Amino acid sequence: MSEEAIEQWTVRLRETAPGTEEETARGFVRELYDAARHDLDVEEAMADFEREE
Repeated sequence: MSEEAIEQWTVRLRETAPGTEEETARGFVRELYDAARHDLDVEEAMADFEREE
């Protein structure tokens, strides 16, 4: 995810949850993205494995 996208989502999160510190929101956005990316990677690996069988 680009830094621009992270910043956009950080701003959106802070608008939704006023009072959230910028670094806290940015960290949450990064963690959420990393978790989603990991889940997609696992799904892709499983699909590749099943196709190869």
